[in-house]
Amino acid sequence: MIRKFFIAFLFVGFSAGVGAQDRADRLPPLAGIWQITGDSDGVIEGEPPMTAWGRERFVTSKPIAGPRRASATEGNAAELTCLPMGFPATYIRPRPFELVQLPDRVVMLFEVSNFWRIIYTDGRDFPEVPLHTWNGYSIGHYEGDTLVIETRHIIGWESEQVQRWVDRLGHPFSDELTLIERIRRIDANTLENQITIDDPIAYERPWTGVMTFEKSTYDLSEFICEELMLSELPEVRPGQQ
Repeated sequence: MIRKFFIAFLFVGFSAGVGAQDRADRLPPLAGIWQITGDSDGVIEGEPPMTAWGRERFVTSKPIAGPRRASATEGNAAELTCLPMGFPATYIRPRPFELVQLPDRVVMLFEVSNFWRIIYTDGRDFPEVPLHTWNGYSIGHYEGDTLVIETRHIIGWESEQVQRWVDRLGHPFSDELTLIERIRRIDANTLENQITIDDPIAYERPWTGVMTFEKSTYDLSEFICEELMLSELPEVRPGQQ
């Protein structure tokens, strides 16, 4: 009896392992180390359709990139205080990220501040009691060769002194932001992410942009934001004269 139970236990464990491996083998090949292409600091060309709330906050932004560029000593971007920028702004930083595909989730490892992001693909829904966090809660699924990600519960605009934006140009977002990403590989060395920003507080209607990433030949490096802010270079230290 014990022998039969042991054999059955091994068979169930082996079948589960084979099933998980089979699901992993059938995933579209998105894994790898990627970095944004070009020198864009925004998600779309031109101005997104901001509401009055969005415009009021946009004029108080002091980005350190784009046509309204301020110096690092005058800027109020979250990245200058080592706070997470949120998404999709994090993608725009000129630092690579690694995408890892598992049977029940996708993990993104970012060189920026050495943080990680989890996208659950196990069929779960969003938490019944939402907890807003810096990078939100993400669930996803596959549609053919495309990974579709929905992210909610992101901490939005904080204050005039500490601001978080959907890009590096100063366009704000609120706690009501829902982010839809559609990630697919368009060739061996290029990843495309079609991003839809739906935030009824900050924007009059949902709007979409496309980011592309090229495959990196380098591994991720250690990046300690606080160490950079403590450097002797005044141009990278907020509040310096």
